[in-house]
Amino acid sequence: MFCARLLLYAFLILGLFSCVPAGQQAQKKSQQADVHYKLGISHLQGNNPTQALKELLIAVENGPDNDAIHVALAQAYQVKKAHSQAEQHYLKAIELSGNDPRYQNNLASLYLDMQQWDKAINYFDKAASNLLFSSAHIAFAGKGFAYYQKQDYPAALEQYKEAIALAPRYASAYLLRSEVYLAMGQELKAKHSLEKAIDIAPGFSQARYNLAVMLLKEQQLDEAKSHFELIVDVASGTEMGLKSVEMLRALKKQQPAQTEESAKE
Repeated sequence: MFCARLLLYAFLILGLFSCVPAGQQAQKKSQQADVHYKLGISHLQGNNPTQALKELLIAVENGPDNDAIHVALAQAYQVKKAHSQAEQHYLKAIELSGNDPRYQNNLASLYLDMQQWDKAINYFDKAASNLLFSSAHIAFAGKGFAYYQKQDYPAALEQYKEAIALAPRYASAYLLRSEVYLAMGQELKAKHSLEKAIDIAPGFSQARYNLAVMLLKEQQLDEAKSHFELIVDVASGTEMGLKSVEMLRALKKQQPAQTEESAKE
């Protein structure tokens, strides 16, 4: 019912798009690497991973020692679910960059996708412990999610606590924390965590949808309906928007039936 996992890449993968260093432009191969790298990035941003992969394979052939190319290629492979190839190029990017914590974070997110929770925890921990990493809160949140998947709920909550301490307005941490509370049977805390996420980011459709589903369980139909309607208003063509439309249809069928029963009484 709740699908935080489906949205992980929206808030656990860091954008790493940058230009190939200008100093390499003197050589013809480096120029070709730069051209195809930029084309590959453009295709990735345009949600065309197949074409991105074609361009980035040419780029890496011409610039085999460029960490930015390797990590972009890894991301293209990851989108294509080619996990072993993605892992190979993330590891190469980490090696070439001298352990860039952004790359460690993204490798960890790949391990989440591969359901290799301990490896994910290891690399999120490496990224989070780097004092120069400006997005350590994302790594803590990813680490928390890995512990959640291992059903180590206290450890997961501790990681989310760290993420929130570093970035109190990081709404995704509250969404993920609500999943842990639900798994522990602490529904009131889960609800409050979702409400906090929505307070911070009113357009956070996943958090609003999850809260609406909880309200349905509590028979707070009007309040749930208002949340579904808001999601449809701001995100009609998204997965959450389409699911909200279905929930509204179900509510519409349910409410007349309840009205009839009340009239009979």
